[in-house]
Amino acid sequence: MTHTHSRVSRRSLFRGARLGAVALTPLVAGCDDVPSDTAPGPAGGGLLDELPDIGAFPTVDEMKAFGARMTRDHSDRATLTEIGRSRAGDPMHMLRVRAESPRGRALVIGQPHPNEPIGMATVVALADGLLTDPAALDATGVDWYFVLCADPDATRLNEGWFRGPRTREQYARHFFRPGGDQQVEWTFPFRADDFVVDAPMPETRALMAAIDQVRPTVMASLHNSETGGAYYYANAGEVPLYPVLTGLCDAHGIPLHRGEPEIPIAAELSPAVYTLPTARMIYDAVKAAGGDPAQVVTGGNSLDHASAHGRVLGLAIELPYWRDKRAGDTTTAGTSRRDALLRALDLRTEAAQRLLSLRAAAEPLAASPFRDALDSFLTPMSPEALAAERQEIEAGQEYRRPATAAEEFSAVADAHSLRLRLGGMLLRAMPSGAAPRAEADELLKRWCAEADAHSPADPIPIRDLVAVQGKAVLAAVAHSVR
Repeated sequence: MTHTHSRVSRRSLFRGARLGAVALTPLVAGCDDVPSDTAPGPAGGGLLDELPDIGAFPTVDEMKAFGARMTRDHSDRATLTEIGRSRAGDPMHMLRVRAESPRGRALVIGQPHPNEPIGMATVVALADGLLTDPAALDATGVDWYFVLCADPDATRLNEGWFRGPRTREQYARHFFRPGGDQQVEWTFPFRADDFVVDAPMPETRALMAAIDQVRPTVMASLHNSETGGAYYYANAGEVPLYPVLTGLCDAHGIPLHRGEPEIPIAAELSPAVYTLPTARMIYDAVKAAGGDPAQVVTGGNSLDHASAHGRVLGLAIELPYWRDKRAGDTTTAGTSRRDALLRALDLRTEAAQRLLSLRAAAEPLAASPFRDALDSFLTPMSPEALAAERQEIEAGQEYRRPATAAEEFSAVADAHSLRLRLGGMLLRAMPSGAAPRAEADELLKRWCAEADAHSPADPIPIRDLVAVQGKAVLAAVAHSVR
C-alpha cells in the first residue's frame, strides 16, 4: 500500500482500510459497446452446479500438482507452460485448455494477491470441469488460459490459515500481504507526462509474458475481501452482464456489498458493480489534488497491459470469507456517514498508536517480508495523515447525510480488518524473545474479540465461493462471445 502527499487524503481516492483489496483493474478504452437486449447465458451450462464440499484452500504445491495432473490426464486438450519465476526462483505456470473452433481467449488470473486463495480453488474447479466435459468446454467458444498462482512466494506465507479453522484469529496470525509497491498486479510499467514507473518484479514480468502470449479477449482476476458482501469491477457499457453477476451471489446466499465503496472515484455501474480507474485516472486525480503521484501510483496493472493488444472485457470478482447481511442493507442506520466514518477512524487511530509503539519497543527488528509490509502499511497511518483525514470527514458536506446500515457496517468492519491484518504481521515480524511480544499477542486477541463482537465470523462455504467466482467468469465469457 502506498500513501499520499499530505495535501491529498486517501479517502478521496481509496478506502485505506481495505489495503488495496484488488488490483488496479481498469476500464479498457474501446470497450463501451452498445449493450445487447438480452443478458448472457451461463457459458458451460451447469458446469459448476454440483460441486462437492471443499474443505480447504489449495497450496502453491497443490496447484503445481494440479496443473501437471491435468496435462497428464487430458493431453489432447491441456498444456502447461512456465511463464516465469518468482523472486525466490519458484516456477510460475499457465495451464492452457483448448476448445474446438474458439472465437476468443479467456485469461484467468489465480491468486493475484497472496491472501486471496478463493481464486486458486476456483481455477481448480473451473479447469477440471472444462476438461472433464469437452462438450461444455467447446460450448464456451474460447480457449482458456489459467495462471495458477500469480505470487507463489507471498502465498506460501499465508498457507498457515488455508486449512482452517476459518476464524479471524487463525487468519490474522498467519496473514501476509506485501505493500503496494511489492504487489504483482500494482507494478506493471506505467508512463504519464514525465512520470515513469518501469521496474516490474519477476512475477509481474511473468504476467506480462502471459498476457503478451494470450492476447486475451476476456481477462478475469479472482479476488477476495474479508467480512461482509460481494462486489465486482467490470467494463462500463456491459449492462446485461451486471444483474447476472449479482444474481449469482443471491443464488448462493452471499450478500452484496452496498456500503462504502472501496475506491470512491470508481463509478457504480449497478448495485455492487463498479468501474475501477486506470492508473492514468488515478495519476490525474492525484495531480489535480496537488499531490505527488510517486506517493500513490506504484505502476500500471494487468488490464492496462492487456489493452495494448486490443479490445478486452475485464472482470474482477471480490468475494468475502465471512458474510454479514448488514453488508447489503440500504435502510437508514440512524447515524450520519460522518459519525460512522469517525468511529472507524478512531479504531484505526488507536491501532496506529499501539502498533507504532510496539514496533518501536521491538527494535531492532530483523529484515523480513513481515517487517517490510508492516512498515509500508503504517506509513499512510502517520498522525499527520490521520489528522488530515479527520479534518476532511468533519468538514465535508457529503458526510453529513444519514448513513445506510451497509455504510455504517462496512466502515467499522474495514477498520477491524485492518487492525487484525497489521497486528498479525507485527507478531510475525517479532522474534520469539522480543520484549513486547506478549503485549502484542494480547492486543491481537483483544482486537479479534472486538471484531467478533461487531460481526460474528460466519464463514461462507468454499464451495459457494468457488461456484460464484467460476460462474461469473463463465458469464463474462458468454457475454463476450454473444
